Amino acid sequence: MSALITVFGTGGEEAEIDATALCERLESCRSRLVVPFAAERVALVASVSDAILARKAPASASVKHFGFWIRRAALNRLETDFALRHPAQTISRPRGLVFHLPPKNVETVFLYSWLLSFLAGNANVVRLPREISPELRGICDLILAALDRADDRSQMFIHYPSTSDLGRLISAQSDARIVWGGDAKIEAFESLPLRNSGKSIWFGDRVSLCVLDGDALAGLNESGRQDLAHRLCNDIFVFDQMACSSPHGLYVTGEASRHLAAVKALLETLARIALDRGHAAPAGHQMTKMVHAFSSAAAGASSEVAWRNGALTSAIATREERAEQTVGGGFLTVVFIPTLEALTGHLRARDQTVTHFGFRTEDIRKVAAANTTLGVARWTPIGSALDFDPVWDGYDLLSELTRFIRVT
Repeated sequence: MSALITVFGTGGEEAEIDATALCERLESCRSRLVVPFAAERVALVASVSDAILARKAPASASVKHFGFWIRRAALNRLETDFALRHPAQTISRPRGLVFHLPPKNVETVFLYSWLLSFLAGNANVVRLPREISPELRGICDLILAALDRADDRSQMFIHYPSTSDLGRLISAQSDARIVWGGDAKIEAFESLPLRNSGKSIWFGDRVSLCVLDGDALAGLNESGRQDLAHRLCNDIFVFDQMACSSPHGLYVTGEASRHLAAVKALLETLARIALDRGHAAPAGHQMTKMVHAFSSAAAGASSEVAWRNGALTSAIATREERAEQTVGGGFLTVVFIPTLEALTGHLRARDQTVTHFGFRTEDIRKVAAANTTLGVARWTPIGSALDFDPVWDGYDLLSELTRFIRVT
């Protein structure tokens, strides 16, 4: 175990330590736990929000959303909601040292799980990829600077080679582990033991879909269609359709004979907006999307395919069946279904999010309640697919990252 560990510090500084020093640092971190939603930690997170939102430099939508999500008012609501979920006659306490392994495809998502673990009072060690965007490094620098000002030594942001055995070493010292990044990454870690009573939180490969009411879509005027297309663009293109919550299939209630024109109008508007925002796929991936589209047509699975521009390619399914293609980078399969209730027959265990448009809330709740498959952890309106929630992929993260102590 001779690999050195890079420890990220403030102002872009980096230091290298060996495994022995890392173990000592982790044990020291674990000795600095605080109660959930300790005032000093809430203030620290709120200061990071202030710094993000006050910056004059352009920021991505994902970073702006994170800054907004961690405002003091939002943190206060988070604390109140968490207190309401406590079992009767219990108090909550941190779980201990939490080991975070972020994904590569949606690099900012780990900030939320780290944040919730930090607010839960835990010590945390985050294994960052070697290559991260300057924007993400900037956010990490803001967090590290805030920790430094508060003299909080309970958090570590590190990097080590994935080929080393350091993942096993850190796991053995951890009370919880959060793995983002797909089934293969989970398989690499699931055999690595944690401390006694430790728990793992897995975020594996997932896909998502969208359902629209055909009549509501057909009834939109130009302004309404533009608004819907903007929201759908956010869901699909912010992370190049690589986020687990970004839809790949569009299920439309109704019939092609009555609603296809409205679907095409929406897709044309979406394509223009995506291109205007600079979401054209690289030439190679544009070809990949067209190959998948024409292959689908050749197999009889699609009645119509369209290369709308460099951002969006679409295929209209010939019949009502599961949209299985997850090409990414702006590829949508449209499937017509007779009713909202019919959607449940197309859901699978690996489905994460269903975004929806045009339905009453009670109708969505009814269909969600009727779904007894292991899939779908979230039903949310179009435009909010990427909005992180403390209940994510079936986990109530604050509850998972704390221990409830019964007091009678």
